[in-house]
Amino acid sequence: MPHDMSRYKVAIVGPKQVISGFKALGVTSFSAENSEEALRVLVRLKANVEGQVGEQFATIILIESLAAGIEAEDMERVMRGALPAIVLLPGVEGSQGAGVQ
Repeated sequence: MPHDMSRYKVAIVGPKQVISGFKALGVTSFSAENSEEALRVLVRLKANVEGQVGEQFATIILIESLAAGIEAEDMERVMRGALPAIVLLPGVEGSQGAGVQ
């Protein structure tokens, strides 16, 4: 059965001071101060899409510095499948190259 894309949202995961401005753009924000918290959020959001329950996000913006601290196999697990697409965004410290890797 095809996905009804009109019900999907965009989320951002990162430190509160970095993600707060995205609310004005209609992006749902999830605060995570470290990579462990970010991974817990990603796993929960991925489960929502797979189980088609709760808020569902087609795109998740993840602050790059948090992604750098997540084990490769854990990132692979949450990125597997078509949805959600996870996009890395440099934080206030600038790009660390994790998006290229």
